[in-house]
Amino acid sequence: MSTGLSLSASAQTVLSRLGGAVRSFVGDSFVDAGEGTVRELVNPATEEVIGVVKQADGSVVDLAVRAASAAQRDWWRLSPAARGERLWKLAELVERDARELGLLDTLNIGKPVRDSISAAAAAAGIVRYWAGKCDKIWGDHIPTAPGHLTYTSRAPLGVVGAIIPWNGPTQSAVGRIAVALGCGNAIVLKPSEYSPLSALRLAELCREAGLPGGLVNVVAGGGDVGAAITEHPGIGGITFIGSIPNGRRVNLAAAASMKKVTLELGGKTPSIVFADADLDEALHGVAWGVFSNTGQVCVAGTRLLVQRSVAEEFTERLSALAGSIRVGMPDEDVHLGPVANAAQYEKVRSYLEVGRQEGARLRVGGGRPEAVGEAGYFVAPAIFTEVENGMRISQEEIFGPVLSVLTFEGEEEALRLANDVEYGLSAIVWTSDTGTMLRMAEGLEAGNVWGNTARLITPSMPFGGVKNSGLGNGQGEPAVEGNTQVKRVSIRFSTGPGSRFAGI
Repeated sequence: MSTGLSLSASAQTVLSRLGGAVRSFVGDSFVDAGEGTVRELVNPATEEVIGVVKQADGSVVDLAVRAASAAQRDWWRLSPAARGERLWKLAELVERDARELGLLDTLNIGKPVRDSISAAAAAAGIVRYWAGKCDKIWGDHIPTAPGHLTYTSRAPLGVVGAIIPWNGPTQSAVGRIAVALGCGNAIVLKPSEYSPLSALRLAELCREAGLPGGLVNVVAGGGDVGAAITEHPGIGGITFIGSIPNGRRVNLAAAASMKKVTLELGGKTPSIVFADADLDEALHGVAWGVFSNTGQVCVAGTRLLVQRSVAEEFTERLSALAGSIRVGMPDEDVHLGPVANAAQYEKVRSYLEVGRQEGARLRVGGGRPEAVGEAGYFVAPAIFTEVENGMRISQEEIFGPVLSVLTFEGEEEALRLANDVEYGLSAIVWTSDTGTMLRMAEGLEAGNVWGNTARLITPSMPFGGVKNSGLGNGQGEPAVEGNTQVKRVSIRFSTGPGSRFAGI
């Protein structure tokens, strides 16, 4: 597939609009980065430097929080219908510019163009969902005290700080912006230092949509900028997507000022294939579930648990399918692009060596595809067999195109293996037996369970993890909890029996 547009040209167009370098967007314009450092922005498919990032510092974060606080008051004064109309306009702009947003993500993380554009276009639906929620966030009537009217309402937190990763830049940014604004908040967003371009373009679209200046602020930088956001006293809530260690640090730092926290952390998803499943469907579902986006997805099905009676046949077919996956330049007709950055590339390669050292058998892949040349962070999809569940490749999140295969005899063993990890983000079950499906869904320690499908996610569906995979929920109706606070009001209207002050 040809984009019809040079990716380098697209980058230069955006960078020229940013003044030659990636800067932060605060208030209603791009700003200088204070005393922050400068780092290079690298295209992972070519290893070419496409620009530089002027990283923000604490002074820029403080400026962003003050701008957000002022804008939030203006935003909250609007009627819910008016807020919904402006968010709907933003959705139209995201859909209009999906191609540009997708190209920027391809530049930053190497995701194939057709996938990145499709993901950006789908993100418009997230904004539309929250545009429709603006006038549907309400409290309850609590008729338990005689002579009193008691009710609750939900108020915004004020300013929400959001820290997002590099593996799905547009969708992550849109998702956090839409829910925060839909609940009446302003936002200070920090994209990954590896993938800031689409988030900055989204900030421009927010202004074009007529949102108050300062309602959406994007600060560029690394972990020190994330820490400044988390610790800032003017921020009422933090939403974080990333690794477990970083999530723990965010949680502890936010606790010092009693912020609400939503954490979407890592996963080690089991794909559980029973012998009675539609094995053709399962075959393609397992391959797509683990290898798409080069395996850099928190819900990637990186552990295949397959019933022993069909294990060898299924693994053989899966290995052949993995070997046929086209890996190459993301602006061509390929299935997978490169790993997103040099650090992650080295991490994936180190886990491939760990698997060999632990005694697992590398059944297919793991090397550098011949067709890609010497530049770029490319890895051929890899499948390990003869894996024991205690091995690191079966227990730790690799975040790359690496699958570990384990076998089981029956439901009890499948559940034990599936749950025997610190993660609890998602699980996938393939079976034709309804009873088996329901028992597995009930017993799996996961916030999201898919049956005979993989990675089904829509804006209205909750998405959160259990165990060390997260805290709270970032999507659907439950996301309101993490972005609002409950206010209870009790008004006495009667002097009848039971309505007097207790003990007086």
